[in-house]
Amino acid sequence: MSNHLANPTKNNNSNHSTDVTYATKPWQSFVDSKIMTRAEQRVIKQLLQALLYENIIDFESESANNAHESTDDGALLNFVIKAGDDVSYTAQGYIHYSFDIIRLNELNVQRVVNGVAQDAILEHVISDILLNIEGAELKDSFIKELRHTLVNETQSQILTSNIPMPIDTLTYEQLEGYLTAGHPYHPCFKSRIGFDLQDNYDYGPEFDQNIGVVWLAVKKELLVSNTTTGIDINEWVKDYVGADEFDALNAKLAKVLTITNKQDEGTASHEVDETANNYCLIPAHPWQWQNTLIQALQPLLATQEVIYLGSAGHQYRAQQSIRSLTMLGNADDNGNNDVSNNKAYLKLSMHLINTSSTRILAKHTVMNAAVVTTWLNQLIADDKTAQALPIAFLGETVGVSLDHEALRTRGYQHPNMYGGLAAIWRENVNQYLSKGQTAFPLNGVSYINADGSHLIAPWLDKYGVETWIAQLIKVTVTPLLHILFGYGVALECHAQNIVLVHENGYPIKVLLKDLHDGVRYSPEHLTQQHLRPNFYSLPPAHAALNRGSFIETEDTDGIRDMTVACLFFVALSDIAIFMQTHHNYAEVAFWQQVADCVTDYQTSHPEHQTRFDLFDVFAEQTRIESLAKRRLFGDKAFPIKYINNPLFKSQG
Repeated sequence: MSNHLANPTKNNNSNHSTDVTYATKPWQSFVDSKIMTRAEQRVIKQLLQALLYENIIDFESESANNAHESTDDGALLNFVIKAGDDVSYTAQGYIHYSFDIIRLNELNVQRVVNGVAQDAILEHVISDILLNIEGAELKDSFIKELRHTLVNETQSQILTSNIPMPIDTLTYEQLEGYLTAGHPYHPCFKSRIGFDLQDNYDYGPEFDQNIGVVWLAVKKELLVSNTTTGIDINEWVKDYVGADEFDALNAKLAKVLTITNKQDEGTASHEVDETANNYCLIPAHPWQWQNTLIQALQPLLATQEVIYLGSAGHQYRAQQSIRSLTMLGNADDNGNNDVSNNKAYLKLSMHLINTSSTRILAKHTVMNAAVVTTWLNQLIADDKTAQALPIAFLGETVGVSLDHEALRTRGYQHPNMYGGLAAIWRENVNQYLSKGQTAFPLNGVSYINADGSHLIAPWLDKYGVETWIAQLIKVTVTPLLHILFGYGVALECHAQNIVLVHENGYPIKVLLKDLHDGVRYSPEHLTQQHLRPNFYSLPPAHAALNRGSFIETEDTDGIRDMTVACLFFVALSDIAIFMQTHHNYAEVAFWQQVADCVTDYQTSHPEHQTRFDLFDVFAEQTRIESLAKRRLFGDKAFPIKYINNPLFKSQG
């Protein structure tokens, strides 16, 4: 199947020397001001939505249809933000039934100065609003992310194809690049701090460029690893890259070692081979190698405890998370790559900031990946209820990391050694697909193509909106309820971490992924105490920087909130709002279906009544992290928001 974003400047070698001007084309010569305005308005709207929703700035609202009407649920509202004596911002939108989420409509946000309105621009929003937020000590870095988001979104909208692809022609791997929207709530949804525009084009998933992974040989005593099967890492790498490619990498290693030892005429070839056996092969993202690892690993490169080997010959494509990659198959006679091979997906550490988080892979999370996978599979293995549920885990079966702790005992203190060189392999979706089944990222459900059409419209036309939604809720909600109520475990399953499996568009089951640091439980309330794993502990320095990064807690409401926030607030709210806005399916009806699904599960499993009460998903309020507030004020501002739960309103 041909590349859906093929273009004549395709960077097949990822050598960073392609037509450099193409990446900056949106700002050259003819400037498409219409697209630039659209991109800028999206950034402004997501910023204002977050600032209003998290109560960071004051605003007024009134009915857009009649200024004297009450602002009942579902009413179109005019929002007014006063930014000074003579300056205000106006926008239209809704306070939705779904957790009272604020969404602005398609009309451009206006900046009104002395009664004269013009389309708002980001720089004015920054100077009028953000710079005047008192106590926001982190606003400079937040503003930097916003500016990068605008530029990257502009590049994306102009350089990616505006021709919609039929949904039945796209594989799961292609969809990971096709879905270009990014986070639906976070204001910095495409910040990618660390990338320049050429990097963004070379490594951003929406540009569909081939990426050549870098392989390093590292002395075994400097690495730690963990697997679900106990396989030796080099044996795993050999199976992953192929025997010939593995031998070629080792031949490069032996050649380097031979050259190094050439002055020692007494070094025999078998001694070189023996020395080569002291190394383990580990992959790195080419951007991470060039921008971080050369400096961070300089002492180890100098002593050849780390040796650069280069490419194993394979090409990869970036998935939505940027740091997760799909290995491409062999090219056909036309030069097209088969993107549907069964090789494991590869997640690589990157010192890239996106949506305000640095995308490294900390050692403890790498080591916990196989632990989490084994544990979750053990929980469902002997559970007849779980076996009947439409669920499977894309296991993170192998992880390897540089041991920064061992290096610090030697006096190496470079901060980017922490989490800077690591890899996790995740199972391929094809391992869990039966004949006639196809995988689809859940966040694609609400995706709007560049021409305004809806990606899943053929499915809704075929099955009907209500029927299709009912089935989606059944296969998505029920398994995660069972994990929460049946085992006492919450999973960080927002839309990007849920893969929907369908047959001709009809939802069949879900695959859950990216769980190496996305589980939470209370030891006291685990139902399978004998299976409780020994997790690798979180370093105090990591915990200090990220208060939300932990596995065990005694806060049972927090366990409930993790499920509600990720599954209901992030994943399902976006779908509910999409269905009401574009398909006239009321949010009230949507959440009633979710409530009915929960009630049906609880009625069928009275043995879990204690945990129904303990993890009450029908609670009147639940908690979410205030993403914008945390990025402006840090943890000192207690970035937690209590929000109204639509399930409370929908129950009985």
